[in-house]
Amino acid sequence: MFYEKLRILGLRAHHAKQIYTYAESVVESARSNGGKKPVLKRLTARIDKYDYMLDLENRVLVLKLHNNYDVRLKLLTPRERVEKFKEWSNYELIVKYANGEFWVLIRFKKIVKPIELKTVMATDLNFDNLILAVFTMNGELVKLKRIKTPLRKILTHRI
Repeated sequence: MFYEKLRILGLRAHHAKQIYTYAESVVESARSNGGKKPVLKRLTARIDKYDYMLDLENRVLVLKLHNNYDVRLKLLTPRERVEKFKEWSNYELIVKYANGEFWVLIRFKKIVKPIELKTVMATDLNFDNLILAVFTMNGELVKLKRIKTPLRKILTHRI
């Protein structure tokens, strides 16, 4: 019901939707408190990929605000840390306000290709021994090893 009012203020459509969703969570918090003042645990905002531009070479983050305003932030992270995540893709940006300071959290993701499994290992732990078995994907036994354990003796000769 406030969507049009938010759009008149110059906010983009997805910003208005996020504000509306956050407002619903605040109302839900007030309802769960029996109508008392809602409890705001964290003041955070999630920013979509198309609302910011991240330049890891120069360590600069450009946030796109409403009415076509941009804010340029210099990242204070060390260059070694930036090099680690250079090949990864960033998917989310979180801005947090805590103790009078703004913090920016950039989340990265890396697509990992699953490897082809060759063997499966099974373990069986008993009181007297530990059995390790390695099987191929066909179910053939590759290796079987039994290791004697003094667990029963330890349990019977407690101090």
